[in-house]
This record gives sequence, structure tokens and C-alpha cells, in this order.
Amino acid sequence: MKRSAISLISVIVVMLLTGLILTTGRRVEAGRIAQSGSSDSVAYLPVIFSTRKGPTFDMTVFMIGDGRLYEVMHSSGSQARHQTQTSAARFYHTKGNEIKAEWEELWVGGNLIFRGTDTSPGNDQYYTLYENGLAGSAWSPRYWSVGEVYERNPFVVFYRKNDCGVVASGYQRSWLRFEGYYPTYTFKSGLKLDDVVELTWLLQEDGQPVESYFYARSYGLVGWGSDDRGYSYINEIHAPGQRPDNKREVIDCLADRSLHFLQFGPELNFGPLPPEFRAK
Repeated sequence: MKRSAISLISVIVVMLLTGLILTTGRRVEAGRIAQSGSSDSVAYLPVIFSTRKGPTFDMTVFMIGDGRLYEVMHSSGSQARHQTQTSAARFYHTKGNEIKAEWEELWVGGNLIFRGTDTSPGNDQYYTLYENGLAGSAWSPRYWSVGEVYERNPFVVFYRKNDCGVVASGYQRSWLRFEGYYPTYTFKSGLKLDDVVELTWLLQEDGQPVESYFYARSYGLVGWGSDDRGYSYINEIHAPGQRPDNKREVIDCLADRSLHFLQFGPELNFGPLPPEFRAK
């Protein structure tokens, strides 16, 4: 065989070997097992010799419940009735009862899920997320795969509920990670739900989770955990018509549509949000 032919074959062999090394060296998802609170173990195993991502999930399937009512128990012993409600292209995770329920406002925009106002941080306060002066901030991709991370940096304003006066403000950079998908998940109450996803909230891209959120198909938000504020879990499911729908609390000053735009003033801080305030 001529030297030129041998050289060509050698180059091809080297290229093939190099391609194999690069392929096997690409990032793959590490194995994961369902964490505390679940008796079900679900592992996501590495895929050898493949650069394809895992399955892609549509978050609206899990986040937008069908209106069913269920109870969620907090580790402190308190309990709140939860229900997903929809109105004017928004969906709300409500927490309370037929008299008054706090709520989280979300909506779908293209391939993203947005958050607006959350009336449930406590201390008779609510907060709104802003981007470019408008209420609402992209919170997560609509379609994504286990292990993927989404970065965000909304401008956050905490307000008093009684007069919508500013309590605190600032930018809060954080990351949301798609932690896991579970075909079945057993909560601390013993209730087992099908098709549950877990998202975690991080203050550093490769840091430890500060909070975690569990969403189940047809339900919406069914539990959450925190590194310093306890945890909650679904503990009772009501039959259709067994309880009246939750009634979302009304904050009179928030009804002013001008608050859909950021009201600039000397009371606003455009540095980081003070660390004692947390806006997911």
C-alpha cells in the first residue's frame, strides 16, 4: 500500500477516535434518586455515547391545575386549602379558603412561564417582579429537561398590603433548576400522586437549593421545602363540590392598574434585594 494511502487511513482513524473521546466526554445528567419525603426511587441514568438530552416536559401540564381543591400541611402544623384558578390568561396558585386565599400569579408567554405578583410572603406584605419597568418576569422555560438550569434577575418590590407602600426593593439574581420528574411520588402524608416534578431555587448556579417546589399533573403546587423556613406537603384531597372554591384575597390599592408599571421614586433601591427578603 502506498505511503499516502496509509497516511490517509491513519488520519481517518485518529479522527474517529477523537470523535469518540469527545462524544463520551460530553456532559450527561448524573443519576438522581427521589429525595426525602418520598418512598419512591426514580433514577436518571447517564446515556453512554450520546449527546441527546433527556425527555422534554411541558411545565404547564404540572403547574396549571384543573381547579380541584386539596389541603397542604406545613411543618409548623398550619394548613391551607390550595386550588389553581384561571382568569384572563393568568393562572393563580391560591392558598387559604373560601373566605380569603393568598395567591401567586403566573402566566404563559411563548416558551416561557412568567411570574407577576405573590401575596403570600407573610408580614402583611406582597411583592411584584418587574422587568424593563413592567410587572412580570420570566421564571422558567415552558419546555425543559431534568437537570437544566434557568437564570433570572428580576427587579423585586415588596409592598405593604394596606397601602401599597414600598417596604424593600432591589434586584435578586437567582437560578431555577429542574431537579426531577417522578412518575409517582409519595408525600409525608402518605398520599401518592402521579406525574410530579420538582424544581429548586438557587442563589448560585452551582449552589445548594434554597427552596424546592413540587407540582403535580392536574393539581398545580402540592408542596415546597426551604432550608430555613420549614416545608409543606399535600395531605388531603377534596371530592368535587365538597368544598366551595377559594376566594382570592383583594388588595384594594393593588387594583390600581398603574401598579402594573414600576413607579419610580426615591424609596426604590436599585442594588441587590436585601438578603432577608426572598422572592422566588
